[in-house]
Amino acid sequence: MADKIKLDTDEQSLYNDLRVLVDQSHEYFKDEGKDFKEQYDRTSEMARLAHDLHMKLTRRDLVPKHHKYMYENRGVPVEDEEFYNHLHPVEDLLKFIDDPDANNDPEDSTMGEKFDFRIYTRRWGHYDYYGLTRTVDGWKIEGGSEFENQANKKGKPALFEALKHDSVSYPRTLGIFLEQVWVKASEGANKEVIQEALNDLAEWISLCEKSTPRGIFEGLI
Repeated sequence: MADKIKLDTDEQSLYNDLRVLVDQSHEYFKDEGKDFKEQYDRTSEMARLAHDLHMKLTRRDLVPKHHKYMYENRGVPVEDEEFYNHLHPVEDLLKFIDDPDANNDPEDSTMGEKFDFRIYTRRWGHYDYYGLTRTVDGWKIEGGSEFENQANKKGKPALFEALKHDSVSYPRTLGIFLEQVWVKASEGANKEVIQEALNDLAEWISLCEKSTPRGIFEGLI
């Protein structure tokens, strides 16, 4: 843990005001009878003060650091006041001041790791093996397909070509969930956590495949 940043008088005043607004925001989200307009104005005030504090620190070569996902999620440059127009980046700014290492991203420990991905297929009547290896751009898919094995974070095209090749029914939002697994891995989730998440997705596909209607639908896919 790094030493807390020493603030000058103006910076400390901004810090104190932000701390009050953050605490008030937490109380707001606990309250069932929420006044949206009040919180909207509060968030706007936090954005203005946080931006001011950010720029003051930057001019002292103490550039506030946020998690990688925060920069991506906000969608605007950190120097833009809109960046702080949300509770979470304001909280991170205060955490940075209390401990400059607080927002350091955890080490990505699963790049290049290979994971099991076993899916039940009606075509073969048993679970088939699809190996998934994390790459910089997404996943490398092994097994179950004669097609190109490179895929993006959502598993496209390789995983979906493999599923189509084996006539596997799968959830419509599978790609979104697979991308979330990749993101969590990049944020430091360990191999065991990622394997468990992939097991959940593989079983989700398997349940979808097993519950495909039969009867007059037999042979349709």
